[in-house]
Amino acid sequence: MNVTSPKTVLYVITKGNWGGAQRYAYDLAVSAQEKGFAAHVAYGTDGELIQRLTAAGVETHHIRSMDNRIGFINEIRSFRELLRLVQKLRPDVIHGNSSKAGFFAALAGRFLGVPKTIFTAHGWAFNEKRPWWQRDIFWLFHYATILFASDTICVSSAVRSDIRSMPFVQKKLVVIHNGVSPVTLLTKEVARRQLAPNSSAHIWIGTVAELHPTKQLHILIEAFAALSDQNTQLVIIGDGTERVHLEARILDLHIGNRVQLCGHVPQANTYLKAFDMFALPSLSEALGYVLLEAGAAETAVVASNVGGIPEIITDGVTGTLVPSGDIPALTSAIQNYIDHPEIRAKHAEALKKTVLTDFSMVSMTEKTFAMYL
Repeated sequence: MNVTSPKTVLYVITKGNWGGAQRYAYDLAVSAQEKGFAAHVAYGTDGELIQRLTAAGVETHHIRSMDNRIGFINEIRSFRELLRLVQKLRPDVIHGNSSKAGFFAALAGRFLGVPKTIFTAHGWAFNEKRPWWQRDIFWLFHYATILFASDTICVSSAVRSDIRSMPFVQKKLVVIHNGVSPVTLLTKEVARRQLAPNSSAHIWIGTVAELHPTKQLHILIEAFAALSDQNTQLVIIGDGTERVHLEARILDLHIGNRVQLCGHVPQANTYLKAFDMFALPSLSEALGYVLLEAGAAETAVVASNVGGIPEIITDGVTGTLVPSGDIPALTSAIQNYIDHPEIRAKHAEALKKTVLTDFSMVSMTEKTFAMYL
């Protein structure tokens, strides 16, 4: 699909680091530019996303007051900065991502009469572990965002189902699954040498995730420590607020020689061949870009049976699903893949076929761009 005349699209996102929402914004902005749109990205905090967009030739705009801090004065400044940018660019489409950026983008679009205002829900903040009153506030903000936006994209049917009780918005919701394209992967030997050069373990279990409570990586560490097979290596790629707690638990369990916390690794998806299996023990998950990337790399997956994950993984067919927070079940699932490499290979092959068929980036971008016209 090519646009008949250039349309200006402004993507808005709070954090410029590299995560699922950022990957989504990058893929859309770069693809939109390739299709003939004039793509711009407004962001709050700097990071890898901005570096990648700059390298791809996409114009970016720093909203200096927009970050994860919550404060009345800061929010007013953020909104005013965004309004000035929208007035300057006069976009035909404004596409918001993440809670704060999505709300501001929808409000700015409605306030300034932008023809199309799209919000993509990558999950809901009211699903996180928070005091009840905070969850209620986030519910109201998400509801307002959907009301202000022309349309809301849910990245999974589970995300849409989570807001089925919201009145007057159901006709504004559309499910468009995230999609990925195959990437050039490092060989197993090269990837392992770079991630954990001192490891001689035969079986590697890996994950790529922000070190955030919602990812429940402490559950993965506990499950790994309980494995009967000691010739194993756990590699966790990513950084975040939970690092200190995870390091302490690793020391308590005396498994420091078999667990590697790699921190942030640029282009982490190119290292996936290092892993014999990929584990994602999340408390909640809208869909899971990393599962799509693991599938495209033909890596077997063990994941929590939550959110949109079952829309990717069919238990016993394209991977293994376990109850969230169930350490014995996670341990058993990982051990089963260690003991039965033929099952592991069968599930990995089936998952790759599913990802390439049902979760392609071409499909995601075509369906999304159709909403801009």
